[in-house]
Amino acid sequence: MRCSLVVEDHSSSVAPPTTVCLFILGARRTRHRRKNNISGSTHSNMTLLSALVVLVLASSLAHRTKAQWHSCDSGFSISATAVARNITQCRRLQTLGAELGINNYSTTPNSSTIDVVFSALPPTPQGWIAWGVNPGRHPQMVGTRVLIAYNQPSGMPVVGTYNVTADTRRGCKLEPSTIEVGVANKAANYSGETGRLTMAARLTLPPEYSVSKLNHVWQVGPRVVGMVPSAHAKTLENFDSKERMDLARGVGHGQRHHEIGLREAHGILSAIGWGTLLPIGVIVSRYFRGSPINTKKIWFYTHVGIQILAFSLGVAAWGIGLSLMERSGQYRAFMGHRIIGILIFCLATLQMMALWLKPKLLDKYRKYWNIYHHFVGYSLIVLVIVNIFKGFAILKPSAGWKWAYIGILIGLSCVALGLEISIWIVFFQDNKNASTKTSDPSKPN
Repeated sequence: MRCSLVVEDHSSSVAPPTTVCLFILGARRTRHRRKNNISGSTHSNMTLLSALVVLVLASSLAHRTKAQWHSCDSGFSISATAVARNITQCRRLQTLGAELGINNYSTTPNSSTIDVVFSALPPTPQGWIAWGVNPGRHPQMVGTRVLIAYNQPSGMPVVGTYNVTADTRRGCKLEPSTIEVGVANKAANYSGETGRLTMAARLTLPPEYSVSKLNHVWQVGPRVVGMVPSAHAKTLENFDSKERMDLARGVGHGQRHHEIGLREAHGILSAIGWGTLLPIGVIVSRYFRGSPINTKKIWFYTHVGIQILAFSLGVAAWGIGLSLMERSGQYRAFMGHRIIGILIFCLATLQMMALWLKPKLLDKYRKYWNIYHHFVGYSLIVLVIVNIFKGFAILKPSAGWKWAYIGILIGLSCVALGLEISIWIVFFQDNKNASTKTSDPSKPN
């Protein structure tokens, strides 16, 4: 989520409330003392920023999941199906509510034999489930030799073999094909009560498939037409349905993908920087200027410090977003989030150019620049909030994260509303006193 930094223009000496606009760091170089104060604030904020970024990245990237295998007891839906056979090791996969059971029977220099049972809940009764192995260096969709199970029009489930190629990713139909992996004893079961599909098979893996580093991929989709499965949904849960297992010791280990940690860091830094610190900085600028804390421009330096920190965290989140885009083309699926992010970045860049292009206070074009500056600033605030919630919809964190951010927005809105009402009250009182003084000059103040 890319966002922009906002604040109100404090160059005017007019007392009535002003509008919120984009804050430009280092706007005017005035007195040497102010420059030194801002430099000190910047140094302090950069130190805090570095510590915060390192903390967020470390906590996010340190997430690792060790896939524990369990006995296939009644806690697994696999155990209730007739196709489970003699599977003894089961585990729940990290996405799509899928379950996997494996028996590693034999490994020779030329092949490995395993029994596999896979169960998942397709989006619709006409949907499909898939599980496959990939001989490549990384677990990914392209190159996977896959088993796909689905219900035939007669109501009987069936299992087919497919080879997922780069053409499939480009939109070509995925049709049944033979694969070099030996497949025997295929079976499938559909539960009308739970809606789950379960399939089983005995696989003979060629030597290029390492049982100590077995890349596997699983997926679900909405329908099958003429033995051709339709495309699966484009959500992060679907994109994350892949991992590596170690069967050499009879167990499997899953490691959380590095990019999942980067996504979490991107979201956390965006929510803290753009989503929280940014509006706090705006409130300080708009409502505390001219207040008792205005002595020696304390409000100004506080505002600048907060906005520098917010801007820096936002840039860090933006950089992580670019890194994710370079890592995988799957993020191009989230077109709305990308477009708004690009628009925010472009508008923020235009606002940053005001550092050099801002007209002087007495320039005749200054009022038009203020209008533009305020309008773009308001637009950026709206775009930032929209894009943060789009980010929540994409990442799908626990509900507590979203509600916590909503609570922050509500709290800041209440503070801003209360302060806005107070400054209008003061404004009208000042106007009333000024009118009274004009009509009766002899009346003391």
